[in-house]
Amino acid sequence: MSDNNKESLKKKLARLLKKAASQAIAEGDPWAKHKIDEVPAERVIRHMYQPETQTWKQDETIVKIEREPFTHGAMRFCYRMKKRSPPPQSSSNHRFHDYGWTRASNFVAKAYLDEKGEIETSEGAKESVRNDILLQYEASHWSSRFNDHNPPKKINFIRAYAVEFPDREGKPWFAVERYIFGNDMYGAGFTKHNTNAGFVDDDLHRITPQVFSAFSFYESQGTRLVADIQGVGNLFTDPQVLSSDYRFGDGDLGPRGMALFFKTFRHNTVASAMGIPVFPLSKNELKHQSKYEDDEFSMSDGGSSFLEAMKGLNRFEKMDLNRTRRLSVFIMPPKEIVQDEMKETEKRSNQVKQNKTMQEAPKISHNFPRLKRTHSEVDEVKLCLNISKQDFQFDMKSFLRKESGELMANIKEPKKRIAKRSSLLIRNVSAPIDICDSTKLNLGRVHYQLAILHGIGRFPEVVPSNDSEDIPSHDVLSVLFHLSHAASLRCVPACLALGRILSGLKTSVSELLDSFVPLDFEAAKDILKRAMESEFPPNAPKVAAGCVLYQIYLDEVSMARQGIKTDDDQDQIFTNHSVASDLVLINLLRGILDLMAARDEERESNRQFKDRKLTGSYSFQVGDRVEGNYCLEGNYYAGIVDSVSEDKTTVNVKYDDDGTIEGLSTEHVRMIIPPTAIQTELGGPLTDEEAGFGSGGDETITMEPYQLKAALAELIANNGDKAKASELYDEAAHEAIQANKMKTAAEWSLKAAELLD
Repeated sequence: MSDNNKESLKKKLARLLKKAASQAIAEGDPWAKHKIDEVPAERVIRHMYQPETQTWKQDETIVKIEREPFTHGAMRFCYRMKKRSPPPQSSSNHRFHDYGWTRASNFVAKAYLDEKGEIETSEGAKESVRNDILLQYEASHWSSRFNDHNPPKKINFIRAYAVEFPDREGKPWFAVERYIFGNDMYGAGFTKHNTNAGFVDDDLHRITPQVFSAFSFYESQGTRLVADIQGVGNLFTDPQVLSSDYRFGDGDLGPRGMALFFKTFRHNTVASAMGIPVFPLSKNELKHQSKYEDDEFSMSDGGSSFLEAMKGLNRFEKMDLNRTRRLSVFIMPPKEIVQDEMKETEKRSNQVKQNKTMQEAPKISHNFPRLKRTHSEVDEVKLCLNISKQDFQFDMKSFLRKESGELMANIKEPKKRIAKRSSLLIRNVSAPIDICDSTKLNLGRVHYQLAILHGIGRFPEVVPSNDSEDIPSHDVLSVLFHLSHAASLRCVPACLALGRILSGLKTSVSELLDSFVPLDFEAAKDILKRAMESEFPPNAPKVAAGCVLYQIYLDEVSMARQGIKTDDDQDQIFTNHSVASDLVLINLLRGILDLMAARDEERESNRQFKDRKLTGSYSFQVGDRVEGNYCLEGNYYAGIVDSVSEDKTTVNVKYDDDGTIEGLSTEHVRMIIPPTAIQTELGGPLTDEEAGFGSGGDETITMEPYQLKAALAELIANNGDKAKASELYDEAAHEAIQANKMKTAAEWSLKAAELLD
């Protein structure tokens, strides 16, 4: 943007602010009747977050705040507050302050309450206030990026800061933001657009907030998703940000929360114009969405009971009700989630006039030795498995674009009038968002978590009904659909799960998946290799995939020695020529051992990174995505941290555009994705396992490194390299001693010695 344009925007903004101030003076103080100006003034310390440096700035000011809250939710009190501007440096501005406290700015102050219903003053409460401020700035960062694309409606978040009352007992902290005049006791009419666990939108004309949530995911390369969108008009507040590493505390459901959002997100014309790709959904998921095209679509983490509870509440009470719900979703055991969702499904079924009473509803069964499959289901299984074998391609069709880049005209909208209205609003068509490796990694994790959610029965409303007495406890085809898409994005846990199923092993993702997917050892070997060769973390499931693949090879070798026939052709038997050679097994074992070392190194690196983040201060690290102030000209360009000086004051930035490296002081380098300097006790970075959303057992292996080294030593010895084999036997024996396997260690030590004789 040119300097002239910036100056023009500044003048326009100044005019708007002046006009708003004039209107406020003309209309009078909306809080005048509460006589806050008569309340004694108090000294406060303001804590303002500086996103550019990830630090907090403090100053002192004076406020007047009501002693009693005017409303409260399940977790917080809400107070009316006035704050005067700091004394002017020039006496020429003194006339504004003649208005006194009656003309002071109106603010809303929110404080957490304790179990006794009083203002909580613990360090945990203060940390929660800081975290709320950080979320506001994080959301504001992505809304700014969103607005740069000129959407039909812009998204803006109210800036917030914290105030500390040093003269009160316990020195409590409040989160403070400007009051927005409107038609309820807290602010203007409240609309909840979506949550961090699904989709809520009573007004389908307002599709921008959902598009913004999806945009924040792709623009951040899948590391963030701003959810919990709620506010007035296009001005929003109190957001929840989901992250790929659970860094934002209790409400951050990570990739699982992202999965819940995308499961209910409807791609539309605005999303396509913003360059957002379509998130693939299964046939049954799309079929369930289509039921609500002619009705108000209301799917949330709490369903109809949650919406019913929202009725009659003011905006602040709704915010806190959602926060309480958010925490319950985070900690609710899977069985309780399923029971809760089944109750909501029954209610929604009544809403769409499905005339089935509870007595007539089919019985849910959890134990199926083998489910009957229709021809269409068999075809769908084949299609999904084919998807898993190839890398997912983000071509123009993925963005609902023609090859020329133009928007496709046949985008399906929930209602025709919405489609017409949204198409008229399109003034700018952005280029498709670049889908880099980081985005693919996190997209794969989202699909994998969606498969897990289906597997634990989180979405019983999606399970197709049939004429039989029993129906499965969850939609198995949706599990397979999302596992296959995750595998196509090289998601290692998804590849491992499919490899286990194809080779006849169970997977923790779904107890019914093996009833739908036929055995195919060749396909299993291919997808297990895909898991091992994936460039994406984590390494633990890669190790497990390698061990499963090794066991398949051993079984084939054993059958070849016994002359057992293959399953595919009863006239053909396994032979030494049709099974893995010693060289293949040697390379596989070496690969597994390398992955084991990488797994252990990864775990240690994660531990150190977590410790570094939790110290409360962030220092740049090699590989961080940053923007550097090129030649100190004031223009920031994207790059990565190439190196950091020992005293951490100088950062060498390698720019993306030309690969040049420039040394800059830390104040001239900023993170592209702002890190969180201060986090709640439960904040990230966390792995899926640490956050309670792990794979559930697929990564468990029974092979120890010393056993694999001994097996490798035997193969190498058979191929003539006795010195190397002896060395490996020695290493295996030493590790076996550490594992208290003395007899085994003695045998391997003897073999090592014999090989050198």
